[in-house]
Amino acid sequence: MDKRLRSAIVACIRISVIAALIGAVFGMGIVLAGGDTGDGGDLPGRLLRSALRGIWIGGFIASVLVTVEFFYVNAPAGQWLRNLAFSAYLATRTLLYLVVILAGIWSGATFFEVSGASSFGWNGETLVQLGFSLLFSLAINFAMAVNRLLGQAVFWNFLTGRYHRPVIERRVLLFVDLVGSTRTAEAIGDLAFHGLLSDVYRDLTGPVIDHGGTIDKYVGDEMITSWRDSPASRLAAIRCGLDFQQVLDDAAPRYRDRYGVVPRLRGAIHAGPVVIGEMGDARQEIVYLGDAMNTTARLVYHCRDRDRALLVSAAVLSADPGRNHPDPDWSVEALGTTPVRGRSQPIPIFAIARRQPAR
Repeated sequence: MDKRLRSAIVACIRISVIAALIGAVFGMGIVLAGGDTGDGGDLPGRLLRSALRGIWIGGFIASVLVTVEFFYVNAPAGQWLRNLAFSAYLATRTLLYLVVILAGIWSGATFFEVSGASSFGWNGETLVQLGFSLLFSLAINFAMAVNRLLGQAVFWNFLTGRYHRPVIERRVLLFVDLVGSTRTAEAIGDLAFHGLLSDVYRDLTGPVIDHGGTIDKYVGDEMITSWRDSPASRLAAIRCGLDFQQVLDDAAPRYRDRYGVVPRLRGAIHAGPVVIGEMGDARQEIVYLGDAMNTTARLVYHCRDRDRALLVSAAVLSADPGRNHPDPDWSVEALGTTPVRGRSQPIPIFAIARRQPAR
């Protein structure tokens, strides 16, 4: 089974189970708080029925929504939705959530009747449920839409103030940019080049998510991705960098049909301390600064000088000391040291590529 599919299924099951348990507790809480008046003669029975109703409602809503999110909204089939303008995207998602939530409440009330509880219908309780569902759906989808607009976890970091005061974190950095972007833009035109870049960034998102990274910034034709530094994340960054070009190669027919070119990448991976903090006033963003950022950017340019697609610094490979080949499917070529502007000492670099299968 595909790794991403397996992770999606596990996440769907986990979220659905948690929502079902919360629904059970909520349902029993309503009975104990006197929300369901009943005749009071069969409290255990009403608690059981309310718990079952809560399990059904919570599990139904969560399972339907996460399934739609994983397998439609964030899948190729949902590309039309992701391409909508912000307001249209928000309204469509809110309507979807509202329908699913109301369907869950209706089915729970229909299948698990509780003595003293109001039935689902056009009454005051239903209007309250409708209003709550609408506000809940709007709030959740607004937060998700803003998070998608700003980037992975950026909205949450702003909300919690995690980087309100700058901090130093050790990060693994993967920078990639498009080879021959100026020539390509001139050949196909600026509007078409914008579409090409958008498609490339969209295709590269999958490997980043698969390998647990975050997309921190787009700078023209360059994408900056990072991980919290650890031996596992260094290897994940290398796998992600190798997967990038494979994803674009697999989509080569689509790029040829649309743009007449197949995009090629060059990239660099480095690890080190990075200063992360909020910056700006009228417009704020979370910025990454420091020697590690500068070094990674310089290494990208060395790809062209060394005629290699992916360069990795010794700071990354040292995560696996004593071994020149972190993965048997990789070829690791030592390229000696290279000077990096702004650093007093040159740094050792390696070129990493996937081994070509034997013919």
